[in-house]
Amino acid sequence: MTSSPFEPDDAQFDPGSMPNASLSLQKAIWYRRPWFIATLVVVLVVAISVITDLPHPVTKAEDTSDQNGVIKQINGDTSTCIYALKESFSFYREELAHTLQTSNFSVVKNYLLEDQTACSFASGSVYDMTNNIEPFDTSAGKKVDSAYQVTVKWITYDAVAAIIDIRNYFGATPFHMNTASLITNENALANERAEEVSDIDEASSILGTTLTPINIPVIARLPGT
Repeated sequence: MTSSPFEPDDAQFDPGSMPNASLSLQKAIWYRRPWFIATLVVVLVVAISVITDLPHPVTKAEDTSDQNGVIKQINGDTSTCIYALKESFSFYREELAHTLQTSNFSVVKNYLLEDQTACSFASGSVYDMTNNIEPFDTSAGKKVDSAYQVTVKWITYDAVAAIIDIRNYFGATPFHMNTASLITNENALANERAEEVSDIDEASSILGTTLTPINIPVIARLPGT
């Protein structure tokens, strides 16, 4: 049997014979396809990330704000140790003035151990200060960073050493102070504070403004030193 020329199998598809409405429904607009939209979102996210990570000149206002923020963080993290150092010095003064009762000696020894810990890397605030502070890498930032490094040494080395001197005094029988060691540590505390103040003053000069001072105090000399 001869196939009819109108059989579906032999009919050729002619796009031009389709109604316009029918063609528009079958064409998927490429920029509306899900894969394109997803790819575009990823590309935009990556581009924004790269642009925001690119280095840009730091303005003086940004630099000043960052340095003040760093100094305020240092001040917050050093306050516990500063209190501890002052407390240990106070115990020594009271004992020399005979105003510290003998019944309190055991309590004082415990407090002195806590004071030493407060200035060591075992302290949460000291750990935070030594791991979470990084000034801008600018001329002023380098000076603030120098002051920061000196402050870490002031706390974790010199303050600890001075507290240990006082702990050893109360631990000796009879009480005895290694005066030479205490003088060395007091000198170090004073010298490093002066160095830190100088660094902050230089940073302030670079920025043309007065930065927040680091709150390392002047520690009055103990009797006999």
